[in-house]
Amino acid sequence: MAADTNASTEENPWPQQLLDRIWLLALAAILYWVLSYIVWGIVDILTVPLG
Repeated sequence: MAADTNASTEENPWPQQLLDRIWLLALAAILYWVLSYIVWGIVDILTVPLG
């Protein structure tokens, strides 16, 4: 039973793994901002009237 508890505590969930690795966290932040600006730009272009 003790081996089962050790195996479950060693395997962290993906949000904890993301927070433990600083470069992966930085990459996720950059990817988030790039995608949000692209979506914002596409919405802005699509809302311009054609005339």
